Amino acid sequence: MGPDGSPVIKGPFPEPAPDRSGQESETSSGTGDAVLLHLSGPHRGTRQHLTGSEALVGTTRHAIVHFPVGSDPAVASHHAVLMRGAGGWSVQEEDGQVYLNSADVPGLHGRETLVPGDILEIGSGGPVIRFLMETRAPPPYKSMGDTLRDCVDCARHGGERFPARLAVFLRSLPRELFTRTAPRTRFLVAGLLLLLIASVGTLTAYGLRLERRIEEEERRSLGVAEALSALTDLPAGDPELRALVGDLEDVLLQRIEALEALSEAGRRVVTTASSSVVFMQGGYQFIDPDSERVLRLRLDLSGEPRMGPGGMPLTTFEGDGPPFEAQFTGSAWLVSDDGLLVTNRHIALPWNANPRVRQFLDRDLRPRLALLAYIPGESEPVDVEFVTASEESDLAIVRAPDLAGRLSALPLAAASPVPGQTILVLGYPAGINALLARSGAMFVDSLMQRRPDFWDVVRGLSEAGFIRPLATRGIVGQVTPSTVAYDAETTRGGSGGPVMSLDGKVVAVTFAVLAEFGGSNLGVPVEEVRRLLANIAEDEAAP
Repeated sequence: MGPDGSPVIKGPFPEPAPDRSGQESETSSGTGDAVLLHLSGPHRGTRQHLTGSEALVGTTRHAIVHFPVGSDPAVASHHAVLMRGAGGWSVQEEDGQVYLNSADVPGLHGRETLVPGDILEIGSGGPVIRFLMETRAPPPYKSMGDTLRDCVDCARHGGERFPARLAVFLRSLPRELFTRTAPRTRFLVAGLLLLLIASVGTLTAYGLRLERRIEEEERRSLGVAEALSALTDLPAGDPELRALVGDLEDVLLQRIEALEALSEAGRRVVTTASSSVVFMQGGYQFIDPDSERVLRLRLDLSGEPRMGPGGMPLTTFEGDGPPFEAQFTGSAWLVSDDGLLVTNRHIALPWNANPRVRQFLDRDLRPRLALLAYIPGESEPVDVEFVTASEESDLAIVRAPDLAGRLSALPLAAASPVPGQTILVLGYPAGINALLARSGAMFVDSLMQRRPDFWDVVRGLSEAGFIRPLATRGIVGQVTPSTVAYDAETTRGGSGGPVMSLDGKVVAVTFAVLAEFGGSNLGVPVEEVRRLLANIAEDEAAP
């Protein structure tokens, strides 16, 4: 899928032969009493024990899992039946559709054994239920982990678009924290909220003090201007006047020279460093480690991918559908002459930062990554391999062996920047979209006539010479041991780019954009880059 989460299906992977050896099944089940935990809907927050061998789900008055008529249009009268068999509980659809863990349940004659923790969605957008097997009485309160998991599951089934799911999460989380958790947890959450309010108040007070200082400086400047105006009454040949005018001319000349040097420094840094900032393009698939089969998309009768709840495509290891592939872009830069590149951990190991593929990792599927680096001014990309990543920050080192000796490495600053320091940020914000926008309408039209895929678009841009990083200027606002905050503009796709001082040295690495606050972006301090490089050197020197 692209940066916006939409599914895409092509990439530079070898195409494995389709496997039609048969449907695989998972038939594990828990022991104990079957319990339904209602995560949303009219019975939200309640538990329902299943005592018989069958439980009808629907709005009819005979339903064991009963939903009032009109409470949710997604629930049918005789919607589905939960059945207990020798292997455990299973679900069978009748008049309605049931989604099991975001995938649709087989039809009238199909069965799937439920396992503890399974999520059932009664109709598209309907009530969400968690299936459990309990051997003892449930605790009186939810743990923090269970609370967050239930809120995330409700949000995942709360709509097809991200804003709708986020709204469900934000509504349900405070309610769950203050009604379903233990009193100690509630006091802790309340304390954290008070701490947050106090922090916001402190920042507001600091801003007010800063405004007052600016007003005082303006009043001082106005006083100087008035004093200079008063000097116009002095005779032209007055020695005091001549000395004052001479001093003012010297100060003005020094300021003009400083501004010219500052402007020239920025131009020089951007010109020198741009060729060492590369465009990263990647995609990853998922492989069954036992059979080495690739995870594929389920297709409908028209050949289009079938979509499940929440906009996630349905997948399988059977059939001949195209492989499921998640795709992304980012930035990186050369840090050593032997081809080491610095980027973010979420670019080098992207599946760990993508909650939409968490279900595949939970099933112990193995990700298979293809990662390419495009160098400004060169048409052909180079392959990139993972080296190491930080456990404390969003930073990683990768290697492009083909770059050894071809580009100049960017030098590292001796220490992090200081608040108020001017910096330059280089990278590829907005990814492919920004590159296409800068290439011109005529080129885009000619490129789109060839119906290119995700990989072909970037190759076409590279061959035409349109891959070049963007540079923005800003000021450092805050520095902590773990982050550098600055106001130079960037966005998604700029992650991994260098943050540089005006003397041409890297002081931080961009890793996050605060979308809700356009005045601040975040970078990893240069000290963390030095630490990772030192670890690599120690490992290579070890016998």
